[in-house]
Amino acid sequence: MFTAEQTKKFKAQLYGIYDELRLNSKETEQEIWWPTPFYISLDEYEFRESYDLFNGNCGIVLFFLKLYQFDGDADHLRIVNKAMYRILNADAVLNPKSFALYTGLGGVIYTCLKVFEATGNGFYKKKALELTLKNQRQLTTGLLKTDLLSGYSGNLLMLTLLYNHTADVKVLKMVNFLVDRLITEARISEQGLKWDYSSSKKAYDSMTGFSHGASGIAWVFMQVGRYFNAAGLIYLAEEALKYEMQYFHIPAKNWLDLRLGPHRLNKPDVHEWNLQTFLPEMTDVNAWAHGAAGIGMSRQIALDLTKEKQYNEDCKNALERCLNDLEKLDRNDFTLVSGYCGMIPFLFNCETESQIVVILDTARKLHQKTRSFNTYVSCGVDDYGLLSGKAGIGYIILAILMGQSSDNILAPELPKNSKKSDLEDIYSEIQVKKSIFSKYYARTLGKLKNFPVFEDKDINDFKIRLQSEISKIQSNEIVAAFNLENELVDLWKEHKGYFSFEQKQKHLLKKAEESLIFTDQYLIEQFFRLSRHVKLYLPNKLKESEILLLVSNKNGIEEVQVGVFATMILNAIGKKELKVGELLQSFIPIFFSGEPSAKSLFELKDKVMQQIRLLIKAGFIEIDS
Repeated sequence: MFTAEQTKKFKAQLYGIYDELRLNSKETEQEIWWPTPFYISLDEYEFRESYDLFNGNCGIVLFFLKLYQFDGDADHLRIVNKAMYRILNADAVLNPKSFALYTGLGGVIYTCLKVFEATGNGFYKKKALELTLKNQRQLTTGLLKTDLLSGYSGNLLMLTLLYNHTADVKVLKMVNFLVDRLITEARISEQGLKWDYSSSKKAYDSMTGFSHGASGIAWVFMQVGRYFNAAGLIYLAEEALKYEMQYFHIPAKNWLDLRLGPHRLNKPDVHEWNLQTFLPEMTDVNAWAHGAAGIGMSRQIALDLTKEKQYNEDCKNALERCLNDLEKLDRNDFTLVSGYCGMIPFLFNCETESQIVVILDTARKLHQKTRSFNTYVSCGVDDYGLLSGKAGIGYIILAILMGQSSDNILAPELPKNSKKSDLEDIYSEIQVKKSIFSKYYARTLGKLKNFPVFEDKDINDFKIRLQSEISKIQSNEIVAAFNLENELVDLWKEHKGYFSFEQKQKHLLKKAEESLIFTDQYLIEQFFRLSRHVKLYLPNKLKESEILLLVSNKNGIEEVQVGVFATMILNAIGKKELKVGELLQSFIPIFFSGEPSAKSLFELKDKVMQQIRLLIKAGFIEIDS
């Protein structure tokens, strides 16, 4: 694959990194470790100690472990054992506060398993199981995020690997729990399914990408689904990838980076939550963590598992974007997480040897000049971490020299498994679809005595078949439940998650506060409309006095019942934008049979204005400006 001369250069670069790591290690008779830079201000950092995979000592252990597997030098294994001795006896591991795969205890357990696999030393398997059982709750329910890097899906992959080596029943229950949690937390979108829509993520919608988004979650589903031969998990993976395709930007040949930091939110009309507002800054990122390179890896395994042509097209697009970026090679970042070296696992499978050579040679030159592989951060000189620093460059060179395009820290794989598992039936495609679809049509299905198996492709096809079944029954009660749930399904598809409504509600609150300062006379002359996150639903179109407000908010969709008088106002405003004065005039023939007295008109006006102010305060209506 690579020439003898290229291989020689790779080795020289590899052992240069090894020398630097050894030179900067701290060693005692029993222990060895590397200080980790931590920022204490924007540009100032201090040294602490981290045990995670991302930039801490577990990641560096994986470098030395792979180096031992490559050249067989027993001294590398000595370093691994001494480093693990310190890690496993550290207070941060004995009393952990972080539990994710790449950023917490999950990574320590994963490292133990990798050392066990490489050496056969049962001590590390025992420690992995011990740490897991001691921290069962935190490793499963304790993580708010779903993603691969910092969420519980990463731990699902790790726990499945642990189960493979131990066959421990408690570990299998943890695997079971996390799969159930993923199914429970799956949310429909305009296409596909998504996760991570809570307050833990600040993004336009559930994120794309490998580290924090849909591709990484899909990767875990495919690995675990293949391991347990559970077709339902492969289905969930494909639904995650289908969701992600909503944000494929054809002109850029890239998937949008949906993260929204303060700089992206400092734009006019942010509360409208229009994708075009943010689009110019969402197309540029391409690395393992976010963008085409990482997403391409998920499509490669999806293509291998399903043979679907669409994934082949996705791979071509991802490769085209990577090659375009490598022609420019205009960023001084070669780290695994955010730089060019993180592209290598994807490129390796695309047989692009010349580009890999260019990446590593340019990385070498940057390091010679700056002593760093990422000049965008001031700590790059002192960062020896796996994903964030120097160990990662050595690690990826080892992967190349060993011919490993997968089962590395950027593409963690599970071993083949030929044993029959109960999970194969529990998470069959039909069972998983039943769990997803029935969540959105629970009331309708509850009123149907029997319903055929859940074989539909997605929620849209399920809706069509459900409607067909209902038409055979002629039940007004079932039709009413179905119609309401259809409205809710449409709103769920449009919902962009907690963060979008947090921004919208900030605007609404400010606007409501401004409106409530105005006098009644001023408000009477204003046009009002329903707020955009509010939808009127008439259960019975012949009874306009009975309405339900379907209110989209930070936590989802809420069904709100309102009083008769509020219903009259909302119904009128819902039909067309109205001035309050016009609303008052329309109420006169309803409340009075003849000409009302001045006192009666004043009382009606007062009652209407009180209700208008309450509806403004609740955020249900707003001045049309």
